Amino acid sequence: MKRCFLLLAILSLLSINLQGQSAPPPAAKGKITGKVMDATENAPLEFATVSIFTTDSSLVDGGITDAKGEFQFELNPGDYYVEVQFVSYEKRTIENVNIANRRASVDLGTIRLQSATTNLNEVTVRGEKSEMVIGVDRKIFNVGKDLSNTGNSAAEILDNIPTVAVDAEGNISLRGSGGVRMLIDGKPSGLVNSGDASALQALQGNMIERVEVITNPSARYEAAGMVGIINIVLKKDERRGVNGSFEASVATPERYQFGANVNFRREKINYFFNYGLRYGNRLGEGYSNQYFPLVETPFHTRLDRDRERKGLSNNLRGGADFFINSTTTLTAAGMFDYDTDKNYTDVVYHDYYDNNGEPGTLFERTRRYDEEIETEWDVEFSLNFEKVFDPQNEEHKLNIFTQYILDDETEDSEIEEEMLFSEAGTLDDIIYQQVLNEEKEENYMFQADYVYPFSQNGRFEAGARGEFRVINNPYEVQNRNASGNWVDDPEYTNDFSYDENIVALYLQGSNKWGPISTQLGLRGEYTGIKTLLKTTGEENDRSYLDFFPTIHTTYHFNNYNSWQISYSRRIDRPHFWHLNPFFGLSDSRNIRRGNPDLEPEYTDAYESGYVYTPGGASYYAGVYYRYTTGVEERINFVTDDGITISEPRNLAERHAYGAEANISVDPWKWWNLSGNVNFYRMQTEGSFEENGIVQDLESDTYSWDTRLNSRMRWDNDLSFQTTFFYRGKQETTQGIRKPFYMMHMSLSKDVLKGKGTLTFNVRDVLNSRKFRYEIHQPNLISTNQFRWSTREFRLSFIYRLNQNKRQGSGSRDGGDEGGEEMGF
Repeated sequence: MKRCFLLLAILSLLSINLQGQSAPPPAAKGKITGKVMDATENAPLEFATVSIFTTDSSLVDGGITDAKGEFQFELNPGDYYVEVQFVSYEKRTIENVNIANRRASVDLGTIRLQSATTNLNEVTVRGEKSEMVIGVDRKIFNVGKDLSNTGNSAAEILDNIPTVAVDAEGNISLRGSGGVRMLIDGKPSGLVNSGDASALQALQGNMIERVEVITNPSARYEAAGMVGIINIVLKKDERRGVNGSFEASVATPERYQFGANVNFRREKINYFFNYGLRYGNRLGEGYSNQYFPLVETPFHTRLDRDRERKGLSNNLRGGADFFINSTTTLTAAGMFDYDTDKNYTDVVYHDYYDNNGEPGTLFERTRRYDEEIETEWDVEFSLNFEKVFDPQNEEHKLNIFTQYILDDETEDSEIEEEMLFSEAGTLDDIIYQQVLNEEKEENYMFQADYVYPFSQNGRFEAGARGEFRVINNPYEVQNRNASGNWVDDPEYTNDFSYDENIVALYLQGSNKWGPISTQLGLRGEYTGIKTLLKTTGEENDRSYLDFFPTIHTTYHFNNYNSWQISYSRRIDRPHFWHLNPFFGLSDSRNIRRGNPDLEPEYTDAYESGYVYTPGGASYYAGVYYRYTTGVEERINFVTDDGITISEPRNLAERHAYGAEANISVDPWKWWNLSGNVNFYRMQTEGSFEENGIVQDLESDTYSWDTRLNSRMRWDNDLSFQTTFFYRGKQETTQGIRKPFYMMHMSLSKDVLKGKGTLTFNVRDVLNSRKFRYEIHQPNLISTNQFRWSTREFRLSFIYRLNQNKRQGSGSRDGGDEGGEEMGF
């Protein structure tokens, strides 16, 4: 608390001091300013490269343009010339630029760049955004440039982003750790409120413009997410007239999908529309070799699991921007998602006597088959009001956003369990079970953000946010008795409700003194959570008030060279499914359930990074440290009858250290190479006791992961891309997660005079996408492997309506969704 009050005092003094400054001090050097625009579309070019040379061709300064296409340099008096470049645009050179004295300011005005690619019939814009853009506080991945993403779902796209990983169960991790906060267009969404990537299978990649990874967010962002925020920004174009794109793909193993993105812009209204239709059939297989040494009669089990998930999903999103006047905009949007799936799980258990720690004679074989019908629909409505107070300074504005989400999901299972072999020679009767799992969620959210720029480089921000969630989840299990009647099973049946209320306020101030810019913020959040098991009356009511300070300091060596140090405090509240003590019964020997006694995790995150962006290349190198208390981890323990229970528990604490590097370069005009490597160490301390057995859950692990991407594009509009990913071995608190690697390849060709693109993808070329792990505990030793699908071949076609080809770009200025406007 003392630290929080100290930061508040510093922030207040900073604001008072800066507001007293009517203007920044006079520049010690002359200035060169200007703006870079696309000559065809009259749109600003973000990330264009501007280089300043002396008359003897010596480079003296340079950098990239901002989101408005603008640039500014401070230089000593003298004669210069300026070169302006952007990928696949013709270079512009401005000669005879003279700075007469230290008070001179030279405005080069609007510099319009022409496309470097022309033919007799049309001009085709090739100026694509970089696949990876490294910002001061985030990394932006323009996923449309990655050919391997064509035809992918949002979950598959996330798994193809550096430092992000999606495991076989759909759990998302960042830099080797869970606790990631998922957002869509900077806001909560029913598609990601589940807390994992499984729901994102329904969101097609053709609807996604970019993905933003924010590892150390400022106070304007909600404090949830132990290791950071992943924001998925959907496409919305604002060019006049009708334009859009249509995508269809077919793949083996079986998958078919179609998507459309259409915009219609009039003088005062911009309509946007996205639709995705997808049918797929995913096959999965895996095994577990388990040894139970401490049960009354030790034994071994070989478990073979086959899974099949097939179904149809529809996702419709639409809305309109109403331009009330030049400074006021109202945006209304809605989304509807409807999914139907049939899921099959076939598990065969082979039980063996123990023979000195090795499997001996088979004494029993049992088969369990689960057929599940799953339906889910999700409805979302939102209104966003934006008011710019000063047309000459668009940063001075108020943004008010409200949202409503209704999500309804039903899972209906029919289960049969049959003994196929018994050493005793007698087979038990077939066991019949049925499970009905219904979940309904309502979510209301309100948010307001105000930004006041009090000087050229300084601004003050304040905001408020409230989110209110109600989830009801009746879970019913019935067994069929000898008379053929269905009877409730009280051991597993429950009716669980979850109420969550979060109210937040934040203050944030920033300014720049010479080469140093600093941002200080403080966020306060009140959380009230109530869970109730209605069948037993067990109630868990808790509330807490927390403060989350943030500090970001950057030293700018020049316009393309900077170094940043940052700190933030984060919280990871236990998710609904982690609190819900339901039982997943597809596998009766290995049961997953929640824990209503979970407490939140708290993390102090420190990060320092160096960014270098000379022209078309970008480099980043950084180190980070996270200290987490109340660490939540899923623990496996064994009951007296040999049933393995997997349940989340709060451990003691964790220290995570890491170093990360990113690079994106163009060795030649036709070849882009990018790569990422992340080394980390995690030390976890904790213990766990169940049935009188104490497990030491301490671990100290070193691991690393890397991703390499090569993209080649030739003058005949033929592109070829290869992506390789490797994740190293990691020790966990209960065992080992084994190494994992995979490779994707893509070939793409533009057709129909650039209006269409054919893409052929091979996903998992080496057929190596297998998740393997081991558990080593006193009462359980197991080796496990599972995989979803095998190598996939996919053919996709994209057709663009009244669009120049700009993969991964919804609007030339980067759009106004997400980015700097997504904070709460």
